[in-house]
This record gives sequence, C-alpha cells and structure tokens, in this order.
Amino acid sequence: MDEQVAAAYDQAAAAWPGVFVSPSDFAECVAGALAAKTSRGEAQALAGLHVADLYLACACARGEPKALVAFDRELGPVIERAVRACAAVRDGEIAELVQIVRVRLLVAPDPDLRPRIASFQGRSSLGAWVKVVAARETARLLESARREEPTEDDELAERLNSGDDPEVTHVKRLYRNEFRDAFHAAVEELSERERLLLRQNVLDGLGIDRLAGFYGVHRATIARRLEAARKAVVRRTRRIMAARLRVPSTELESILRLIGSQLDVSLPHALRVARASEPDGPRGS
Repeated sequence: MDEQVAAAYDQAAAAWPGVFVSPSDFAECVAGALAAKTSRGEAQALAGLHVADLYLACACARGEPKALVAFDRELGPVIERAVRACAAVRDGEIAELVQIVRVRLLVAPDPDLRPRIASFQGRSSLGAWVKVVAARETARLLESARREEPTEDDELAERLNSGDDPEVTHVKRLYRNEFRDAFHAAVEELSERERLLLRQNVLDGLGIDRLAGFYGVHRATIARRLEAARKAVVRRTRRIMAARLRVPSTELESILRLIGSQLDVSLPHALRVARASEPDGPRGS
C-alpha cells in the first residue's frame, strides 16, 4: 500500500470507528475504483474518491457485522425514502420493498458472486448511489409484481388443479372457496417475521445459505424457521377449515393432506395477496 492509499485508509477508518477493513482489502477496493478513472492521474483520481464511503461499502461487501449495522443506521432511511418516492408504490408494500432492496444490495445472489454494494466505486457519495440503486430496483420490482398479480380472486384455488387427479378435482369443486379463504387467512395470521422469511425464500429466491448469512445465524436455524413457518400455515389452515366446514373427519383429513402437498404451489400467490393487505410498518429480522 503506497503512502497516499495508506493516508486514505487512515482517514476512512477514522470515519467509521469500530468498522474494520484490512488495509489490503481497502487497497483492492481503491484499485478497482481507480481503474475506472483512466483519464486522470492516480493521485488526482484518489483525491476525487469518497474514501470513507468506499471503506464502508468495502466492509459491507465482506459481511463485516458492524459495517452492516452502520449501513442500516445511515443508509436505511435513504432506501426507505427512495421507495416511498416511487409513484406506483402502495403503502402496504413499502416495508417489504425496503427489505428486498436491502437484501439485494448487501447479500450476494450466489456464493460465487459479490453483493451489489461491491460495485460501488466511490465516485459519488454512498448515499447518492444507494438512492439511485434503490429507486431503480423498486421500479423493477413493482413492474414484475404488477405483471404477476392475479386477475381473478379464485386463481389460488384454480392452481390446485395440477392435473387429472380425481382427489384434487373433487376438493377443487367442493371446497375451492373455503380452501382459498382459509389458506389466505392462515398466511395473514403469521407473524411479520415469518411472512418476511417466507417471502425472501419463496418470492425473492434466497436459499438457506443466503438467508443464514443475511441474518447472521447457522443455516440449520434458518431451515428450522422456514419449516416452522410452513407448518404454521398448514396448522392454521386446518384450524380455520375445521371451524368453517361441517364434514366428516376423514374427509377433512383428505383435504388437509392435499394442502400440505400443494403448499409450494399455493404459497407464492398467498404471500403476494397478504402483502397488499398489510399496513405499513417495520419488519422484524
């Protein structure tokens, strides 16, 4: 590390007390940023970088826990303002969109890839960069979500008909409305933490390893939480349907066996419907 980079390192580290990036990692981030500034001399280009912001982004890209805390404190409000500024966003979608944007900034989509924040090069402030990324990501997410919104209220029940299985057809014909209403109600009864975890897994495509890294827990813990949330949906659907239907217990058990087998088909739709009906508010993590 040359003297100028060393001085920049000391300056940046002082701006974020308690957040650690090794000198070699910081030098690598600086080198990547300077590589994009070929029209200037190195000293001039380095002087034009937001080195303190680059230091924080570098630490976040490496999953440094205190850096992630600092990011949430300083940049979390920036993400929320960018989401709220999108004209197409609904009140009930704000908290979830904020969380999804945060995940996509800080969590790599694959173990072999880097998180989005690793592409920050320090040519603007980190706040300005996050604002632009959050606005673009929100617009993209909303466009995708609007395309996927159901056009009929009973689409969930229609998706139960996965073929010519006579048992599925029988349940669809007799109990389609009951199943739809009970299943949606069961999803809405989940805690915000449970719904968020399921959405990150089912809708955002984050696997157990990615979620474990995001929450800072062992992958077995995330696996247990996901399984518990799924079982809670089935259990609550059972309770709701038992209270609403007057059918022999053997027939109810047949219906509920199908609920378990169709969970992966039905859950994405139910999560999207529940999202639209929720009040705005903070999400648990």
